[in-house]
Amino acid sequence: MRGMRQGRCGAAGVLLGVLLVAGCASGEGGDDGGNPTRSGSSAATTPAAALPLVQVTVTGGIAGVRNDLLVRDDGTYTTSTKNGHKGSGRMTPAELAELRRALEKADFARLPRKATGSPVADGFIYRITYAGHTVTTDETNRLPALRDVFAALPGD
Repeated sequence: MRGMRQGRCGAAGVLLGVLLVAGCASGEGGDDGGNPTRSGSSAATTPAAALPLVQVTVTGGIAGVRNDLLVRDDGTYTTSTKNGHKGSGRMTPAELAELRRALEKADFARLPRKATGSPVADGFIYRITYAGHTVTTDETNRLPALRDVFAALPGD
């Protein structure tokens, strides 16, 4: 029981931390326009050209947060918060491969669309979209199939 609770709290903390840190981070050496700093890059290699792989939205908590994470199929990701903080980054090829494995293993097509328990004051709700399937879960009813997905999401 203790490990299960720690896993739930740990995953929530990691995801919220990732979104907050990435959302508050300012890019190193980039330009103000958010354009890639590599010279000679074509439109096909910019983050805007990559297709979405997975999107996660976290809402709730005592502060009424709304944090969004979008990971694209090329490993680039963006974060945003309700307060307007935005961030971006790129997963390593190994990290992206691990996320893809976790997403496939979760078998989103077979997961319930909504897996939430009784409302919890100041609890968090997670909405995860992958391959055209959206799953909504919360702290009280975290689906075990999503454990590896949360662990593989980008962040520190």
